[in-house]
Amino acid sequence: MADELNGFLLIADISGYTNYLNESELEHAQGTLTDLLELLIAQTRPPLVISRLEGDAVVSYGLEGDFLSGQSFVESIENTYVAFRKAIELMVLNNACQCNACANVSSLDLKFVVHYGTFLIQRLGEYDELMGSDVNLIHRLLKNTVDTQTGISAYCLYTAPAVTQLGIEDFGGMVRYSESVSDFGEVEVWAQDMHPIYEARRGESQVVVSDDDVGFESSIEVSMGPEAV
Repeated sequence: MADELNGFLLIADISGYTNYLNESELEHAQGTLTDLLELLIAQTRPPLVISRLEGDAVVSYGLEGDFLSGQSFVESIENTYVAFRKAIELMVLNNACQCNACANVSSLDLKFVVHYGTFLIQRLGEYDELMGSDVNLIHRLLKNTVDTQTGISAYCLYTAPAVTQLGIEDFGGMVRYSESVSDFGEVEVWAQDMHPIYEARRGESQVVVSDDDVGFESSIEVSMGPEAV
């Protein structure tokens, strides 16, 4: 029988995908989902371990003792969100197709749920199946009231045990409130708005050319943002 383990549970979920799929051509929509899931898989790095893919979500875990510091973990979440949003922008900019799937890709976004608790790991085929009440809780928290209670649409939702274990109680930019969860009662959570993170970092990619490399100069006005140019 598997031993009980303590650690972190993380779900990265592509939000808006159900509506996107219903309003899009299946073939192109599936290709978009595949590209975005592959990005999330690539961003899930040790000490996190992928448990499985669930539709439009990646479920992973990290064991206590092997885990990142609180600041490093928050930064890894932020880096994943920024990479996701940049991928969406590139899809929009490079789109030459007029189908609904390609035209509506900008409606997709990303949310995270993080919890710390106790769970079992059972190997089933190629997956590490996570089991336990804390696993049930984090899945229940995917259906939440973050948007209505805080106005935040793209977020990382941390449970109180996760916040305490990571030591990020004083981390700026998080909203503290409670979720009413069936079978669990009131669950204290902290929501971090991911949109400001992306807006602050979307212009990070720059190409610097020294004066010695310039053979000629020219200028033109372009009616779009510098990151798109």
